[in-house]
Parts: sequence; C-alpha cells; structure tokens
Amino acid sequence: MAGFFKRLRFHLAGGITSTSKYEARRAALEKKHEKYLSLKQTPNLLRYQELAMQLSTPRAQTGISKKAWSAMKRELIGLRKSQEVATFFKLQKSSDNFHEITRWELVFEDDFSGQTLDSAKWKPHPALVGAAIKTLYSPSSENHIYTDGSNLTVSNHALKMLVKRERAHGIGFGAQLGFAPIEREYTAGIVNTAQSHAQLLGKIEAKIQLRNPQKGVYHSFWLGTGKMLPHVNVLRLGASLELSVFAAGQKAGEELRYVETWRRGLLKKNTAYVVALEWSKERMVWTVNGVELFSAPNIVDEPLYIAFSSGVTGKPKLATPATLEISWVKAYRHRA
Repeated sequence: MAGFFKRLRFHLAGGITSTSKYEARRAALEKKHEKYLSLKQTPNLLRYQELAMQLSTPRAQTGISKKAWSAMKRELIGLRKSQEVATFFKLQKSSDNFHEITRWELVFEDDFSGQTLDSAKWKPHPALVGAAIKTLYSPSSENHIYTDGSNLTVSNHALKMLVKRERAHGIGFGAQLGFAPIEREYTAGIVNTAQSHAQLLGKIEAKIQLRNPQKGVYHSFWLGTGKMLPHVNVLRLGASLELSVFAAGQKAGEELRYVETWRRGLLKKNTAYVVALEWSKERMVWTVNGVELFSAPNIVDEPLYIAFSSGVTGKPKLATPATLEISWVKAYRHRA
C-alpha cells in the first residue's frame, strides 16, 4: 500500500521532468553561478564592500569628517544601484540554489567526443579480465556472449552498446560449474572503469537513451568492485525498471538488499534521460532528470567503479540491434 501512495504522489507531482527542461534549468543555474563568480572581483563591488565596511563603524570612532562621511554614503548608494553590484546582490539572494553546483567537485568525465572508446578510461570486458582472470567470459545463466569491443561503437558524441542476434562461442562462468565453453544466440557489450576510476561516496550520473528496446534484453548502468557484492544498479531496465543496492551482511552468506522497481514504460524509448546516484555516508538517492525515484540507507563502504552492460535473458526477435546509447558520464566527490 505504501508503494501505491508513493507512486500516486509521484504522478500527481508531474512525474519525470522532461530532459530538455531539466538540462535547460541546470544550464541556466550554471550560467548564473559563473556570472556571480565573475562579479565578485569587479572594481565596483570591491569598492562597495570597502565602503560598507568603513561605514559599519560609528563615525566618531573613525575620525572622518561629516562631509567626507556623507560623501562616502552617497558613493555607497550610487554603487548599490550600479548594474554590477545590483546584479551581484540579486544573484546572491538566490545563492542557496548554487549549493547544487558548489557542493560537488568533478573527478571523472567522458563525453565520447572521439571516434573510438578511450582505452585509458574504459575496458570492454568484465572487471576481472586482465587482472585475476585472463580469459574473456560471459554469465552462463544468460543468452549472450560478451565480445571484446565489437559490440561497442563511438560516434556523434555517444557510446553505443549493441545487443545483436548472432550465434557465438565463448567462455561462460556460473557459480555451480565455474568456467566452461558455451554457445549462445546473441552477442552483447560491457564496459567499466575498474582500472581508471572508482570512488567512495559522491555523485555518479550519465545521460542515456534506449533505442529499439526488446523484451528479453536488458540494459544496465551499475557500480561494482569486481566481486559479486557489493553491487549497485543505478538503473537496470529489463522486464521492469530496477534501482537497487546489494551488499554482504555481517553473517556468512547474508545479503543486504534494497530494491525499487517501476514499470518499464516509465522511460520512453528513443528519449534521453539524465540518471544519477547521490551517495553519502548515510543514504543513497536515485534520480532521473533530478526527480527522486528511490532512496535507501547506505550499506556500501568501499569504492565502486562505473560500468555499463547489456545482455539477453530471453529470446527476443531482434531484426536490428537493441542499443543502449550513452551521451556522457560524470562523477563527482563532495567538495571539502
């Protein structure tokens, strides 16, 4: 029942903000903040602040004549009406809005501006490949083979991750059988920053969209460590839209989990969305275009890398590839 009322409030509030409006508001706020910073060192504002400081002291204690004191007051009033100073104070009045900008420090980004995947940032395979394990492997329980980059393309400022219908052979891994040869009907892609970037706490966000989504195909924006747990789904879209966090408990074999699901159609196909996770010592908050969809206690206490993957759990009828398109990725830490 609590879930019903939560969704009712969400829809009554207008649902997810359109991406264009969300980005326009964010761009306008950044522009205002840049203007605010540029005005802080202008001669008129510096002179205004100097006069305000002098006039805050009783004249009798300064030794300044009445005539000079009056002239200073007139100058202060004139400066307060100047465009530079007036604009500064107008922006300062709403400076609480700048908190969304000033509390973050950018520590990782990629806007996929080149023609190929940046190998210094991303590796096109599961995180353990190249470290503890030398062989490219795929999950035995799923109906795809991960390729070493051939299902990934970079063009028009976007990384495109393709799920294709094509028979392939590879190495599968499962908890019961370990590593073993497998044959599957589909190929898929995976990328991660395990060798270039991982972080504990902060904000991770990406602008993504789905093209030609199909039942039986999932796309996932997630965070991990190379182990089974902890694992965070910033967004996993399969049969439903899932936002979740999983971590090991204190007892052997215990798993802590917080999971929220929404219907798949909440996100429209061929429409871009800014998906984010804010991660503090106390809580984790999931948003789409700035609208909160889920929050949970923080149960993760180790750095996580960023990853994207697609895959197949059913037998979709793929005439053309199902595609996860990523326009950019950014990660921030809390500014000290």
